Amino acid sequence: MVNPKQQVSSRGIRILGLFVLVYLLIGSYIYFYMDLPVLAYVAYGVVSWLGGMVLFYRLHTNYMANLEP
Repeated sequence: MVNPKQQVSSRGIRILGLFVLVYLLIGSYIYFYMDLPVLAYVAYGVVSWLGGMVLFYRLHTNYMANLEP
């Protein structure tokens, strides 16, 4: 059986997939069309990582709350 401590709903998986797609689109745009210092790319990566973790946490807690009777 799958460990429920690390699950999200199928809707949550689609939302996370959309997040990754938007992350890649924005990252590609700023890499190819903007001349930014390296620190800007590092900041974008860190902020995006934090945003993804917060998004996963919220989706996971919502999923776990819906499992309880």
